[in-house]
Amino acid sequence: MAGIVDGKSYKMIASDLFVSIDTVRTHIKNIYKTLEINSKAELIRKSYYNEL
Repeated sequence: MAGIVDGKSYKMIASDLFVSIDTVRTHIKNIYKTLEINSKAELIRKSYYNEL
């Protein structure tokens, strides 16, 4: 999640973690589902207000 909040693209996150972009997308989708959010903006807001 830190990569997204820091403004990194999925491609950059995949490169940092040595995984495919599809893997990053899958994990992000699962994180959004778990947190019951639908966008990066909501994730950043929750992170900013320490709601994670």
